[in-house]
Amino acid sequence: MKYLLIINNDTDGVGQPAVNLCSNLIKKGHSSKIIALHKSLENPNVIKIKRSFFSRIFLYFLNFLKKDFNELFGFGFSTIEYKNIEKHVMEADIIIIFTLYKIISNKILKKILNTNKIVYFRPLDIELAAGGCHFNKGCQKFKSSCNKCPKFIFPNLVNYPTKNLFEKKRIFEKYKPRVFVQNNYVGKIFKSSNIFKNLKTYPVFIGTNDKRNKFYSKKKARKILKINQNEKIILFGAFDLSSEIKGGHLLIEALKILNKTISKDIKKRIRLITIGEKNSFNLNLKNIQWTHFGVVASNKKLNLLYRAADVLVCPSLYCFGPHIVTEALLNDLPVVGYNLGVAQDTVINNVNGYLVPKYNNKTFARSIYKTLYSKKERQTKLVNKIKSFCSSDYEAKTIINYSQKDLDKKSI
Repeated sequence: MKYLLIINNDTDGVGQPAVNLCSNLIKKGHSSKIIALHKSLENPNVIKIKRSFFSRIFLYFLNFLKKDFNELFGFGFSTIEYKNIEKHVMEADIIIIFTLYKIISNKILKKILNTNKIVYFRPLDIELAAGGCHFNKGCQKFKSSCNKCPKFIFPNLVNYPTKNLFEKKRIFEKYKPRVFVQNNYVGKIFKSSNIFKNLKTYPVFIGTNDKRNKFYSKKKARKILKINQNEKIILFGAFDLSSEIKGGHLLIEALKILNKTISKDIKKRIRLITIGEKNSFNLNLKNIQWTHFGVVASNKKLNLLYRAADVLVCPSLYCFGPHIVTEALLNDLPVVGYNLGVAQDTVINNVNGYLVPKYNNKTFARSIYKTLYSKKERQTKLVNKIKSFCSSDYEAKTIINYSQKDLDKKSI
């Protein structure tokens, strides 16, 4: 089979899931190419598409009107022409669209869906299904009609990206492409969405980067990272640690409770290690130490952190994953997180972590303590089964199986 993966911007950021999938599809004997807008890796399977000159001028003008000088390239306005990708579209048997933002226009989306190809949607976030957009994250109010969104104020030109995205959602509603959702949690959100509820969804975990789950003993990992061998390590990572969506503020409240409820001799042995942009996140607790590693770009270093830690905490409130959960589990690192996202499908209480009701800081604190100091049940078969679902190999294999079935139905 010949696959074409269409992503948004770069292949070293949010495009990583597409790069991993492309590589694994090829390993399994299938042809696979990626269409990206810019910042392509040194990868012969990545096709870099340039923006049109007119689109650049329009976007600059649009963002000038919005006074959005930090994002001069916009998110909703499409910047390529169909003729630039038509050849690759027509050569493919299977097309997987990873995003609706920026790269493809409504006209291009219709043309792709009108081809006699098998088309899947593989969204990298859940804002679309939850009713939100890139400009109004977490919106739950306008699932059926974005025209009622308060963002639609004069002048309409400024709100073109949001309107453009709304029209793309309507196109999906009409053509009903199949959707590869990241897990059952996201599948339920799609099914509750007025626009996407009639789309057929296939739960398939996003495959992890194999370079992030190589074996290191905890002792060796800590020695390399220069981490105290006798401390209990709590790991927390996010692109922005202070983001309300990632729940860093709730983690701080849970750690305050933990700080008060355990004895002083144990408190001295606990350290929180954070990775990502710190921004306004700040832990100021006398008896729980804190070390910030900053943004970790190295797969090996991230791998070592997973192996060195005793628990990964994931207080994300609005997130389809995140990937850090499955990466931790593949490294045999227990996870304490809220009962949503990929954790809902992969974390088993007292086996490989704990699921916590959303906003329950006391239970979150208690679950961290139990993970650090209590013996866990041994269920090797169950844990290994969960780990297999999180592997990049499983993702590619599952998508290939679905693709083959749909191609076979099409040929009948």
